[in-house]
This record gives sequence, structure tokens and C-alpha cells, in this order.
Amino acid sequence: MPSEAKPAKTGFGALKACNRIVHFASCLYLGEWALYGAFRCPFVVPFVSCQNCPVLTCPGRIAHFFWGFWAFWIALGLFFGRAFCGWFCPGGFVNRVFALNPLQASLHKDGERQLNWVKYFLLFCALWVYFLMDQPRVNVPIRFGEFIPSVFLTFEHAFPLWLARAALVLGAFALALVVSAAWCRFACPAGALLDIVRRFAPFKMRKTDECSGCGKCQRQCYMRTRPDEENCTSCGDCLHVCPQGCIHFGLKKRQS
Repeated sequence: MPSEAKPAKTGFGALKACNRIVHFASCLYLGEWALYGAFRCPFVVPFVSCQNCPVLTCPGRIAHFFWGFWAFWIALGLFFGRAFCGWFCPGGFVNRVFALNPLQASLHKDGERQLNWVKYFLLFCALWVYFLMDQPRVNVPIRFGEFIPSVFLTFEHAFPLWLARAALVLGAFALALVVSAAWCRFACPAGALLDIVRRFAPFKMRKTDECSGCGKCQRQCYMRTRPDEENCTSCGDCLHVCPQGCIHFGLKKRQS
């Protein structure tokens, strides 16, 4: 085995621990906003109209929280591609936990390739709703109240479009119990946008031309992908499994 593979194996435990700690802490910090966006936001596209939202108890209404998050999200995407999904996203953390289920099913390559397009279609729908439909409110906003009772009231008074959005989110997360990271891989519009940006990001997980195509990294990955390919979140879980030692994080290496 090439000697360059050893540092990755030596430092993998620390990297994995760092990834899990950061991801869990971010889930605790952003998790409340994520739940409000999924289950109480009155708009079709959540997380982007918080400053105009009548749900006064939502964390997204706090100016520094809202603008600080988006500044961080955009900067992270420009420099590190889809790293937000694998290191900070609450939904990504939940999908990672669901992926621990040993009874998860494998998808045929052709079926997976077709499903990959769903998130881009949903991204198109989100942009259409936001820019061309002027981001309509599609439920009766419950301004105050405890979270769980307000969620039930939201579902009770929501419009069909909001209910369809909620059903899509809940269905994709439920599917993640049996298909690894189903929401992140096939349904998340934000993940689709970051996957487009990932192609141009300078710092990310990469593989060199020495890759033999053995597939060990793909089997290790909860997103079922390979470094610097679609759905790669640069989480680092694949670093220690490559028999060629050809996986690294950072800028693209020049071939000699």
C-alpha cells in the first residue's frame, strides 16, 4: 500500500470525531430553525423570507441569526462546495443517523441516476415559486404558542400546496430510513444548488488519477458517492478506505 495512505488512516479517527461533534453541535444550534421552517413557516420556500414572517417565535426572525447564517452558507459553498451538508446541516445529521440502519436497501445505478435529477427539479420549482410567484403564504400563520400544538394547528389550517410540501419533506426523510440519505441525495433543493456550486469550489475532497475504481469509498460513504462527484459533502469518511491512497482534501493536484 502506498505510504501516502498512512497519514489519512492515522488521522482518520480525529477527523471523524471532529466531523461528528461539529455536525451534532450545528444540529443543536440550527435545529430549532430547521423545525420551524419545515413545520411552521407559512411560505412555500422556507428559510429565505424570515424577515417578513409573522411567526414571531421563529429563530429566523433574529436579524444576526438570519443574515449571519446566509453569509456563512454562501461563503462555505463558494470555497468548500457541499461541505455544509456533511458538516453543519441538521437534515444531513438526521440522515446520517438514519443511515446507521443495517437493513438499508441499495438502489440500482440507473434508478439512482434518475432520482438524482429530482432535487434539481425541486430546486427549479423553489426558484419559480420565489421569483415568479412572489413567495406566497400558503398557511394561516400561528404567530405564538408552544411548538407542538402550533404544528397541529398549522397542518389543520394549511393550504394544499403547503401540505404537499410537508408531505414531500416527511416522505423523503421517512425513505431515508431504508435508502441511505434519501432526502439529501434526491430531494433537497439546497443540496442541488450546492452540488452545482461544488463543481467550481477550490477546496473539497478529491481523488487523483491513481483511482482504481474499486468502489470502497462509495460503499463507506453514507451519501453513496465518491470524492468530488455528485452528492459528495467532503465529510472525510472515505479517507481511510482507499487502497491506493489517492483521496485527499484541498486544491487539485497537478499531475506530473
